[in-house]
Amino acid sequence: MKKHNLIYLTISIVFSLIEIADAQISRPEYNSGKGFFILDGKLYDAGGDEFIPIGANTAVFWQSETNGMKSFPDMKKAGANCARIVSVTNNPVNSWSWQSSFTKQKACVKACVDNKLIPILEFHDVTCGNGYETDAEGKFLKKVVDYWCTPSLVSLCKEYEKYLIVNVANEWGPANVGFRDGYKKAITAMRNVGIKNTILIDAGGCGQNPGTLINYAQELLDFDPEKNILFAIHFYGNWMTKEKSKANWQYYVEDYLQMFKTKKIPVIVGEFGWTGAPDNFTLYDPKKIISESNKHEIGWLFWAWNSNPDETYSDIIANYTKGYSSEADLTVHGQYIVQQFKEFGKEAQAFQPTSTSMNDLELNRNILLYPNPLTSKVLNINYGNIEIEGFRKIQLKNILGQTVENIQIENGLPRQLVLNGISSGTYFLHFSSDIRSYTSKLVIIN
Repeated sequence: MKKHNLIYLTISIVFSLIEIADAQISRPEYNSGKGFFILDGKLYDAGGDEFIPIGANTAVFWQSETNGMKSFPDMKKAGANCARIVSVTNNPVNSWSWQSSFTKQKACVKACVDNKLIPILEFHDVTCGNGYETDAEGKFLKKVVDYWCTPSLVSLCKEYEKYLIVNVANEWGPANVGFRDGYKKAITAMRNVGIKNTILIDAGGCGQNPGTLINYAQELLDFDPEKNILFAIHFYGNWMTKEKSKANWQYYVEDYLQMFKTKKIPVIVGEFGWTGAPDNFTLYDPKKIISESNKHEIGWLFWAWNSNPDETYSDIIANYTKGYSSEADLTVHGQYIVQQFKEFGKEAQAFQPTSTSMNDLELNRNILLYPNPLTSKVLNINYGNIEIEGFRKIQLKNILGQTVENIQIENGLPRQLVLNGISSGTYFLHFSSDIRSYTSKLVIIN
């Protein structure tokens, strides 16, 4: 290697390490896990990189095993970065479901990890239940908590702790203090048996009541000795978007996503559907749910990748027995959602190699922006070992993909940019030529 190339590579390594230091967050001392953790309203992976879950529910527990299992590689191919595995416990009343078997549940988790999808495992047994130990319809939370605390499930949580997010129960809980008290018991039981994974808790009121998160999320987060709780809100009939007038018992999506962000409640949109569902269940604009979530950097999971063949409004793929090979295999709205996956579904850094050897860095073709976050107007750019000839365009785009500024290239790619009048927020700097392009994330703080 020539001397000047070695010097250039050394400088590149230093800048790469600076970027890593800026991007990664240290695990809080109170968190003793080795997987995902929550800090300051955000979700971070094992290495301290922020992760925004973007994907879909896969309703595998009411399908055949063959159709269910093919959803994981298909979702990865579509650009999702996570999958919510819709399952049921091994209670004898669920024996009709192939996925009520622990062996099969583990196979689903493994399939996610093998396909570099973050698995979110949940159980549907107590949907819309209210009691912890008793419930008029038998939908008491302790039923699924006891299953999570079995040796097999605890072992699964530990084996896949780096990747697995534990969604305790689908849409359990009243819209009052019983929600808080029930989940305190669940947290205590699950932590006492050694489960240290991020626990995902659906909102009360069948997953739709935002007051259960506004009133009790912080208290539950503080109660957890690991302080590692993520929350989910589900958008169905109780919700509307602002292009329409809402009923007095409904909530506006835009208002509450903003409120969750302002209050730093760690939250994702765990379920929402497309228009066309019966009983006025999805009268909102689902594209608005996606754009507002992207704007606030809140994760979202569509219902569903594959649900029922007679419910096309709930499906991304048109025929789940066929699966996904091309755009032709998607529903019309599925084509839009997959486009959003590909644009915003960044793969978890937890799947990236941890080695920082010289060879790894030589192969890591990224454009380094610094300082990042940018608190002044002058942005420095290091192109590393990227061949920079032939680039014709630089664009600064916001989180919605809208171009904020076009930057003229005259005499080669610039080593510095002066960015005037750009509001605080998250942006992406796109460098493109006729044959290739690169994108680097930039945070601006004024």
